[in-house]
Amino acid sequence: MNKNIKIIVSTGQGRLHLIDSAVSFKKLGMKVKVITGWVPSTRVPDYILNLLGRVVGRSNLAYGLRKRTSTLLSRNEINNCTYSEFLVQFLFILSKFRIIKRDTAAVLGWKSYGMESKKYIKDCDIFHVRSGAGKGGAINFAKKLNIKVVVDHSIAHPTELYNQLLKANNGNAHGLFVNPESLFWKMVIDDCQQADIVQVNSDYVKDSFIENGFPESLISVIHLGIRDDFYNLKESYSIKGEVKLLFTGGFGLRKGGGIIIQAISMLIAQNINFRLDVVGSILNDLDIPDWFGKNSNIYLHGHLPQNKLMQHLSESDLYIFPSYSEGSAQSVKEAMAAGMPVITTKESGAPIVSGENGLIIRNNSPSDLCRAIIKLTDDEKYRAYIGDNACNTIKSDHTWEKYAENTKVMYNKLLSFNL
Repeated sequence: MNKNIKIIVSTGQGRLHLIDSAVSFKKLGMKVKVITGWVPSTRVPDYILNLLGRVVGRSNLAYGLRKRTSTLLSRNEINNCTYSEFLVQFLFILSKFRIIKRDTAAVLGWKSYGMESKKYIKDCDIFHVRSGAGKGGAINFAKKLNIKVVVDHSIAHPTELYNQLLKANNGNAHGLFVNPESLFWKMVIDDCQQADIVQVNSDYVKDSFIENGFPESLISVIHLGIRDDFYNLKESYSIKGEVKLLFTGGFGLRKGGGIIIQAISMLIAQNINFRLDVVGSILNDLDIPDWFGKNSNIYLHGHLPQNKLMQHLSESDLYIFPSYSEGSAQSVKEAMAAGMPVITTKESGAPIVSGENGLIIRNNSPSDLCRAIIKLTDDEKYRAYIGDNACNTIKSDHTWEKYAENTKVMYNKLLSFNL
C-alpha cells in the first residue's frame, strides 16, 4: 500500500517520545496530527508557568510543557486537551491531602483525557496512542470509525516491573510506584489488550509481555531513534589519572542507584582512583548515605542542559547504568551513540551484545558492576573497541529515520487487512 497514511498520535498526559515520533512520521511524508495535554501559548511567560508548577510540585513546569511541541509541527497539527490536564493536576493535589487515592486520581485524570481526545479522532487511518490514554472511550471510538489502533507502550509489563522493583527494594512492596493490581496499571494493560498492535521499544519489553500472556503476533518491536548530534562525542579512550564514571537519568531505586552506591564503596575499598558524575534528579525512593554525598570524588549535578550533558559524554571514560527494569533507556543509547563504553543490564533494554558493543551485568550485583569497571579501566584497546561498536550500532539501527520507516511498514501491514 503506497497511500499517504494519515496518523493521529495521542501522547496522553505528558509527551514521552511521541512528539519525536510524530515529527519523524511527518518528515517521512505521512500526514500527522497530535493530541496532547495543555500546550500554553508562547505569549504566556515561563515564570508564570513555573509559578503554576510550584503549586503542583514541578519546579520547571515551563520546560516540560514547551517540549510538548516542536518547531517542525504547526499549531494546527497539535490539538490540546486542556481541561483534562487541569483536572488531573487538581486530583493529584487532592491525593496529597489524602482526600482521594493517587491511583484513583490517575485513573480519573487519564480517562478524562481520553474522553476529551475523542473530539479530535477523525479523518485518519491510524490512531497511535500511548497506553493508558485510550480510555474514556477513545480506543472504542476509533474502532467504530474503522481506524486501526496502535498502542505505544514503552516500559516492561507492569508485573515484570513490579517483580524487579521488589528485588531492588529487598522484597518490600511499600512505596513502589507500580503495582499490576492497581486500577491505573490495569487500565494501561487493558489498552494494550484492545490494540490491533502493541508497539514496544525493545525485545526485553516484548518478552515481558509474552511471559505475561500476550501473543507474540500482537507485539511489534520498533527501536526509538537517537539524535545524530550525540554521535562520536568521545574522541579519546585514554585514562589520565582517575577513571571518570558517568550515570545519567533519575538516580533512584529502579535505575540502580543503590547498586552504584555499593559498587563505589567497593572501588574505594580497593583504592581505585575514580570520579563519579551523576547527571539527573536524585529521586526520593533512595537513601543517599552521608559518605556518598560528601565524597569529594562524587558530583551530584542534578538536571543539566543538553550541551552540558554532551560535554560529560565526551569527557567521561565509562558509562554505568545498572537498571532493574526499563523499556529501552534512551540515556544508555545516547551514551552508546557518543561512543562511550557502557556497562548496563539486559533489563535496560539496550541493544547490547555483551563484550561487543558494551558489557551486560546482572541487575542486582554491585560486585559485577565493580569488576566490570575495573576490567574496562585496565584495557584501553577494549574500551575503544566496544565504544566504536556501540556508536555504529546506534548509527545503523537507532535513528529517527529508521524508526519512522519501520513504523510505516507496520502501519501498512495493519492497513492491508482492509483490502
